[in-house]
Amino acid sequence: MEAKNYDCEALLIEKTILESKLNDKQLMVYNMVVSSNSCQKQELILVYGHGGTGKTFLWKAITTALRADGKIVLAVASSGIASLLLPSGQTTHSRFKIPIDLTDESMCNIKKQTHMVSLLQRMELIIWDEVPMNDRKCLEALDRTLRDIYDSPEVPFGGLTFVLGSDFRRTLPVKKRCGKCEILDISM
Repeated sequence: MEAKNYDCEALLIEKTILESKLNDKQLMVYNMVVSSNSCQKQELILVYGHGGTGKTFLWKAITTALRADGKIVLAVASSGIASLLLPSGQTTHSRFKIPIDLTDESMCNIKKQTHMVSLLQRMELIIWDEVPMNDRKCLEALDRTLRDIYDSPEVPFGGLTFVLGSDFRRTLPVKKRCGKCEILDISM
């Protein structure tokens, strides 16, 4: 209910306002995501920009546009502070139940026949902000989980459109007692 409990009429008005404020580069990404959704074509998009370039504004415009059409969009971020800036945002670990101790075979702790699986099967898009701050195994665990849920073992993320936000000037993943090479190995 939470993922679809939006006032679509109010979102349509907000969508128009937000679209008019997007710059050319933001509009290019916005159109790519919205058109991939209407064509039901998978897009895997990485949006790079340092703080203040408008990534969070872009996430808001995209989520507003799709939610105005009654679509389910999950917006997550690597940190709690960043997740508060996203429309109905949550931390990645909380939303997808990513295990703390990750291995190369880890999957998210999402059980079949649950409401979470039903939500994941009906969603249209995942926006993941601050992705470089996570261990790459987090993204890989979510990939394996979505492939399993969508029963698409050969298609990245089960065929779902995925938008990753990054600023590679931010903090790399933190791991105790690791050297530079080991930290770079766990990075995106």
